[in-house]
Amino acid sequence: MGSQGSKMFTLQKNSSISTLPDFAESVAADQKYQNFPQSREMAALIVYQRAASLTDADRARIDRDRQAVDRRITAGAEVHEADFARDDRTAVVRVDLPVPGTELSFEETADVGDSVRAIQRVVGQGGGGLDVAVTGQAGYTTANADIMRDVNLTLFLGTLLVLLLVLVVAHRSPLLWAVTLAVAAFGLAVAEGTVYLLGKATGLTYTTLSQGLLTVLALCGSTLYGLLLIARYREELRTHTDRHEAMRAALPRAGAAVLPGVVAVVAGLLCLAAADLETTRGLGPVSAVAVVCALAVSVTLLPAALLVFGRWIFWPRIPRPGATAEPEPGFWGRLSQRTGQRPRVVWATTTAVFGALSLGLLASHTGLGVNDSFAHEPQAVTGQRMLAKGFPAGTTSPVIVVARSGAAERTLAAVRGTEGVAEPRRVAQAGDLTLITAVPTSPPAGRAALDTVQRLRDTVRAVPGADALVGGQDAIALDRENAESRDRTVVIPLLLLVLALTLGLLFRSVVAPLVLVGSVVLAYAAALGLSVAAHRPVFGFAGQDGTLALHSLAYLMTFCVGHGVFLLARVKEERARLDTEAGVHRAVAVTAPALTGAALVVAATFAALALLPLVGVVEVAVVVALGVLLDAFVVRPVLMPALLVDLGDRMWWPRALSAGPSPGAASGSAEPVRSRTGAVAGGSDV
Repeated sequence: MGSQGSKMFTLQKNSSISTLPDFAESVAADQKYQNFPQSREMAALIVYQRAASLTDADRARIDRDRQAVDRRITAGAEVHEADFARDDRTAVVRVDLPVPGTELSFEETADVGDSVRAIQRVVGQGGGGLDVAVTGQAGYTTANADIMRDVNLTLFLGTLLVLLLVLVVAHRSPLLWAVTLAVAAFGLAVAEGTVYLLGKATGLTYTTLSQGLLTVLALCGSTLYGLLLIARYREELRTHTDRHEAMRAALPRAGAAVLPGVVAVVAGLLCLAAADLETTRGLGPVSAVAVVCALAVSVTLLPAALLVFGRWIFWPRIPRPGATAEPEPGFWGRLSQRTGQRPRVVWATTTAVFGALSLGLLASHTGLGVNDSFAHEPQAVTGQRMLAKGFPAGTTSPVIVVARSGAAERTLAAVRGTEGVAEPRRVAQAGDLTLITAVPTSPPAGRAALDTVQRLRDTVRAVPGADALVGGQDAIALDRENAESRDRTVVIPLLLLVLALTLGLLFRSVVAPLVLVGSVVLAYAAALGLSVAAHRPVFGFAGQDGTLALHSLAYLMTFCVGHGVFLLARVKEERARLDTEAGVHRAVAVTAPALTGAALVVAATFAALALLPLVGVVEVAVVVALGVLLDAFVVRPVLMPALLVDLGDRMWWPRALSAGPSPGAASGSAEPVRSRTGAVAGGSDV
């Protein structure tokens, strides 16, 4: 599997056109655009700018640079004469790089990046008051490729470091973290291999970011489930002299507490397959595979490793039989008891506070221009800003119109009369098709540019017999925005519905899944509201990525639902021998430490995603980290206990739980009753 996982990058499709559904107009336009030789060119624009007019020395340098670039870059590239702005402060040299088409493979993208970096080395950084930068579509492609080039190694090492630090604190053992991380790394290898084989069989769209998120989810999920199993195993070791018997008791109990959550989460993640956006659709199976593989290694390889090493793996806090199996309530147990004194006031107040935090969503501004999507400004963005001072702002992102040749002149006239475009011209003819290009007067992929594309589409559609289609990078951005809007409207409700129905079937209850899903939505809304409110003043972000709401909910659900199911499963177990309130407090006391540690692992792991200088990724990471922390420190120890105590047996309607002492359950093991303060006779821990 590991060798297959290393090939996953060969299935990546990182071009913007590959993210769209086949029915998008820009995709149809691109298919017709392939008939023209211009589709096998990608422009790199070398921009020169001086605060005052360009000097004769500047003009001589521009000409030398142009000739040097012509000699040194990729064979087949065409270097054009310099074009000077009317104010004579800005000049641009266009370099058309040869490409096989608009959708580039991983290797082809790397070739474009090599050519752009070669140009950057030739022209340098300017000096003496002359600024120089390389931009254009090739420049932006290179900027993205540079970010994604080492993304998997960066995320893998960053995630491992974060997990190491958190696990050492969570386990309070200098040895146990190594076993946990080794199992997680194996789970990642299995997940990568599985996803590669799935992609080969189905043709799913993967991106570099998909692979990065697979890394985070697989490592994080394996560690999370490992923490929950280890917590239960440690508990059972206090009542069993034989570690094999302890694992025999711990594994089914931990598995029964985790498995329903995994089933529900996987069902929810597979709802992403209903998305229009191809990258979101591909994330569903990738994430589901990561979760399943994480659970698989956690319930097979990890128990075997723990048994091989024996009790000493917990050194220096080795759990021994005869230790108190009924621990003191601790901080979380006492907090739960406090909430149980006035449960209705507690859950109503907590809900109101979460609702207030979600008001930050009123500041939401969905949609990021190309220049706003980078957390740190690359040279391509710098060059585009320079270019916009002397040329139309959309020079780096021209619009293409493909129309029937018989209506070409009427189409060109319609384009010329559309507000927001400049320099419309008839470029080429191929059979019955004519290619027309125009330059937007607005920055790439900004709101104004998208509105221009929509106006242009409405205009050319009205030309009789033209069958005109509008494409280009701004058109792709508009179609992507429409797909994102549709996915938020359709997939989010579907995901929540499937999640609630799956949990209802697993719990055989109506109320419990609604309460659990509702608590996740509360934490999600509060985290999203806090994050949105902080985007501009704290992070300096111009707005929210269109996939933020859906992707952050999917990943937050992945962890919070599992945590909630783990708590409810323990409540049901404790309810078999205690009354409702005592059972709730006992369940919180024994599960909260593990759930808190797991939440810290998840939050810290997603913080590793902030290593990527992409605004959309950072935004998702912040929401998930905040949501998981709110879930661990407020929802599970405060809100849920208050609701459980207030609702009582109504929580499990229509299937009431049986109550009363159960000798077999009292010990927390599958064996006959044992003293909670004494050792068990017989058995050995070899």
